[in-house]
Amino acid sequence: MKKPNQRSRSESRSSSPQRDKLPVIEHLYELRKRLFRIALSVFLFGALAYAVEHSIVAALIRPAGNQTFVYTSPLDGINFLFRLCLYAGIALSIPVIVYQFLRYLEPLFKRTSLRLIAWGSMASGVLALFGMAFGYFIGLPAALHFLLNQFLTDRIEPLLTIQAYMSFVTMYMLVSALLFQVPLLLIFINRIKPLQPKKLLSLKYERWIILGGFILGALMNPDPNLLHQIFIVGPLIVMYQIGVGIVWLANRRPHPSSRRAKLTRQDTQAQVVRKQRAARLAGIAPASTPAVAVVQLSQLNTHSTVNKPLPKSVYISDFIVRRPNSTRQRFPHTEDRAA
Repeated sequence: MKKPNQRSRSESRSSSPQRDKLPVIEHLYELRKRLFRIALSVFLFGALAYAVEHSIVAALIRPAGNQTFVYTSPLDGINFLFRLCLYAGIALSIPVIVYQFLRYLEPLFKRTSLRLIAWGSMASGVLALFGMAFGYFIGLPAALHFLLNQFLTDRIEPLLTIQAYMSFVTMYMLVSALLFQVPLLLIFINRIKPLQPKKLLSLKYERWIILGGFILGALMNPDPNLLHQIFIVGPLIVMYQIGVGIVWLANRRPHPSSRRAKLTRQDTQAQVVRKQRAARLAGIAPASTPAVAVVQLSQLNTHSTVNKPLPKSVYISDFIVRRPNSTRQRFPHTEDRAA
């Protein structure tokens, strides 16, 4: 008899590590599936960018003005084209990347639905477009004007390779697109762990946001002109304030589940008050149980033998009567018993 028990224990011990490892394997499979979909999206959008490469190159070269570019190796042209399509595919795939990332982290969120994730992904794409437009029309011309004209002399002139220029421009626009994701980042962090808007708007946090904004602005635009720096830093700080405002609105509005819990609690309290009022009218002391009125069977029988009948508004069926042997029974209406 001991051998089967030992076998069952050994089998349970051998199967328990597999059960522990199963969720990790499932998460790895899920991560692989999400990464595959992101890679497929980047590939498809990169192929689409290859079909319109001349228009993309003309648009990216326009902020440089009359600057000419060279490449120094026969393979540099192919390398430049590959990087251009790759960066364009990544930029166009930002909504897909955000959607797959949020779906992978969905178990960490509280009260998050698929519709919210879809709306967040679309909002991410819109914010990325605003960020790239800001970097292209405001930040990039100022940065190129400073970098290409600040160090010129009679014997020094800029000679840029097309690979270096395109890498700088595409990375600049990608960083601008990511910086405009700050409101969305705050919203989903608030879903994982509720944030306190008062603390986020306090001087302790605001000074670090302003300092970080000026550091990023100096990296994106090295121009020492304070006005140019404000043009770069201002939108970043405004996006942070918008994110904090959205978090405040989200925390201020009660969730449907909390409203349902509040209504249920109010209904329970109303039932308790009604049963206690009925017990006082019946001349029976209310029980200690908060949800129902529990009385002894002997008390109810004694009260029913008295000449004073119970009021018509009192329903004995509303009371749960406890017998001396701890069994429970519902009694019909007093009028039905009298009939």
